[in-house]
Amino acid sequence: MEQKVRGRLLTGSALVALVGAIVTVVYFFQPWRSCDYEDTSAGCAMLPVDATVMAVSAVVTLVAVGVFVLALLVKERTAVR
Repeated sequence: MEQKVRGRLLTGSALVALVGAIVTVVYFFQPWRSCDYEDTSAGCAMLPVDATVMAVSAVVTLVAVGVFVLALLVKERTAVR
């Protein structure tokens, strides 16, 4: 793998993993949610759309971490003639 491609993979996957982790945590705690039966926003029930967004962001985070690890482990190939 070329050094340039490896660098882009590392940078891109790290950024995607970071954004995905932030979205997952924010949707887990739901600071915007309020309900009559609970004092804290974390105790309110999660809407189905919110659960879908959180699940997708968690999966994207895991895939991005996997790509990051693979990009770290892959050695640069040398051309053999």
